[in-house]
Amino acid sequence: MAERGMKMMNIAIIGAGALGTYFGARWIEAGANVTFIVREKRKKQIEENGLYVKSICGDTSINAPQIVTDPSELNNIDIVIVAVKGYHLENVLPVIKASLSENSYILPVLNGLAHYAPLVRQFGKEKVLGGLANIIATLNDQGHVEHTSKLHEIRFGPLEEGQKEICKRLAAISEKSNMVAVHSEKIKTDLWYKYMFITAFSGITTAADLPIGRIRAHKATMDIAEGILKEMQRIAETESGGLENKHIKRAMETMRNLHPEATSSMHQDMRKGLTIELEHLHGYAMELAKSSHVEAPYLQTLYGLIKAKNW
Repeated sequence: MAERGMKMMNIAIIGAGALGTYFGARWIEAGANVTFIVREKRKKQIEENGLYVKSICGDTSINAPQIVTDPSELNNIDIVIVAVKGYHLENVLPVIKASLSENSYILPVLNGLAHYAPLVRQFGKEKVLGGLANIIATLNDQGHVEHTSKLHEIRFGPLEEGQKEICKRLAAISEKSNMVAVHSEKIKTDLWYKYMFITAFSGITTAADLPIGRIRAHKATMDIAEGILKEMQRIAETESGGLENKHIKRAMETMRNLHPEATSSMHQDMRKGLTIELEHLHGYAMELAKSSHVEAPYLQTLYGLIKAKNW
């Protein structure tokens, strides 16, 4: 229940995969009014098996979760969370539009940055917040979330002056949740840092078709990962991304400290024969590099190798 004097926050989540379900469940625990917008198949699965999170940070089960397949059924939504893969964005734009109320905001937690341009074109820059998520989780055969790492962070912040109040409200409800929720004053730099890291990490693991332990055993291979980080930093400079050398050092330390068998979701998807976010991540970075006249040979090489593996 919301505390006395605090206005109930109405959150709609598009995409009830592992990420959307996990953070939605944590917000429900904290007292937010959360509705999941899903396809019929996922709706049936949740109705049959329930909405359950098995987590190293604490299990939770949501009784009678609010689920809709028709977003026009929603009213007075404060924030629409977009938690889908980048290649699904175009298909969910009509769903986002139907979910919005006059005072609604959009919080995308997709990987990369390519999604911001179409969201701003469609809905206006004043509607689109900055956001990202860091979590290692998956859905099992029953559609339950299996969260196996202590990493469960969502980060958000205003990209426009008029978005500060809604971010404060989200921060207030998130403070009571069992997750790491960061109301960032430098969300653009945070977005660029994650874009830099995930482009290098997903690129090197997917192109090599190896987990990070095998990659970091060879300096020549890790040099490629560092080369991508540096190219992404130069691209970010042309976009006022705010990345510094300390961010590259932090990213390299993170890769060195990951579990030896850790790998990227892109690598996992490629192994499963699924669609991957190559164009959304690496393809978009190459577009930015070209338009800004930034040389990116490491990025171009990994893009070409991954493209040949997944066509």
